[in-house]
Order: sequence, then structure tokens, then C-alpha cells
Amino acid sequence: MNPDPERVRRLVGRVQGLPTLPAILQRLNSMIVDPHTTAKQVGQLISSDPAVTARILKVVNSAFYGFPSRITTVTHAIVILGFNTVKSIVLSSSIFDTFRGQSESPYRREDFWKHSIGTGAACRVIGKAIGYTALEDFFIAGLLHDVGKIVLDQYLHDDFVRVLEVVEKKDCLFVEAEAEVLGVTHAEVAGWLFEQWKLSKGLVQAVACHHNPALSDEVQKITSVIHLGDIVCRALQIGSGGDRKIPACSPTAWEALGLTEGRIPEILRATEEEAERAMVFLDFL
Repeated sequence: MNPDPERVRRLVGRVQGLPTLPAILQRLNSMIVDPHTTAKQVGQLISSDPAVTARILKVVNSAFYGFPSRITTVTHAIVILGFNTVKSIVLSSSIFDTFRGQSESPYRREDFWKHSIGTGAACRVIGKAIGYTALEDFFIAGLLHDVGKIVLDQYLHDDFVRVLEVVEKKDCLFVEAEAEVLGVTHAEVAGWLFEQWKLSKGLVQAVACHHNPALSDEVQKITSVIHLGDIVCRALQIGSGGDRKIPACSPTAWEALGLTEGRIPEILRATEEEAERAMVFLDFL
């Protein structure tokens, strides 16, 4: 299904009280684009929120980043990791806070988050395999790729349950059931939400198009990474994507990534290891 802004607008128009971007992330966004912003200033902003500070220090000192010496302050973390990595941790923390809690639907939230974290880990592995160094961008895109499912569950719960019923009855992909029940996919909903939050255009488009990378233009590579990362995570049965299927990889994504089939076993092994380390993000719950 092609992204249709009008169709998404009609759907979200039925939603009351969609979450707004947390204030700390709004301020962080404006500070990071200012070339005069220092690590100390960003550190002071983040340190004003003890909960976010504790989470950042726990993650940066975990096996996920694997630094040999302990990082004790947010400013030190920024100097070592860079603005974008710390911003990604704050963003992921904010997302977990915004959509905290359990659901009454059969789709367990813990399984959802494990799938999301596992996909982020797979995206890091795939990004490294194709020679990229900005792996944090791939991780955060993979982590957030399915947030639209939680939006639907929390704000259009009855429709979400109907989608799950179609998945069960037809043993189809979640995204196919959405198209039948809603005429809109979770990917489009997440893209719309992230656009309202003024997240980067690249992230918005990559998330919105991750089920069909051919529809992305300027960010086809990162969209393709998310697309394959989701498939790899499903193949490894890390968490749940809401159905029991493993989609075929899009020819567009396969061509964009330039991988050979011989690389897949290596990617699967590395993703299992990376996902195990990345589960530190579950502590955000």
C-alpha cells in the first residue's frame, strides 16, 4: 500500500489526545542544530532530568556500547559518544515513557518492545555490514519502526483488536490485516506522528516506507536497512511483530543494500549477539 497523507489524516483525526514530543527532547533538538552549543550545555539540560540522566549512564556503561572505562557524567557521555548518540538515547527513553504500560489486547507489549529492540540491533549489524559508521541512526530507526502499532493500540484499540483478529483468522502479515481493516498501516501512522514531532525528515520517511522501500527516495538505503532488519528479527523470533510470518525481502531493498545471500548467516549470528546486549533498553520500561 502506498502512503496516503489524506488517508492517514482521516484516521488520526479520530484520535483524541495523541502524545506530544516531550519538552526535554524539544529543547535538545533546538540546541543540537545550533553550531555554538557545547557538550556542557547539553549535559546541563539532560542532567536537569534525573530519570533521563540515570538511563543514559546505564546504557552508555552497558555491554551495548562496550567502553573499557566507566562514564560517570552526561557531559562525558556526550564527548565520548557525540550529540546524536545521546539524543538517540533520550529519544528512545522518551518513546518508552510516552507509550509505557500494558495493553488489554493479545499482543503483549513486552514482545512488541523486544521485537523493536531486536530490529534496532539488526539494523546496526546490517549498517555495519554495508560499511556505514553512523550506526546509531540505524539503531534508532529500527527501534522506532513499529511505534505506529502502539499508537493504534492505545488510541484506536477496537480497530487494533480487529486487525489482530484478521491476522489470526487469515494467518497473514500484520500490515496486510491493517490494510484490510483500516486502509492505513502502522508505518504511515508512525511517520505522521514523527512528522508532528518534527523529527528528521529522513527518519519520518524511512519509518513510513519500511514495508515498501521502493516508495522512499532520498533515504532508500536506511529504509532498506529497516526493512531487512525487521525480517532478520522475525526470522530469529526476537519478540513479536504481531503475526507469525516472515516477509520476503523487497528486491528494491536487496539491490539498495548490495548484500549477497552468503552474508545472511553472518548477519543472523551477529544480530543475536547484538540484540542480547541491546536488551538493556528494556530497563526503560
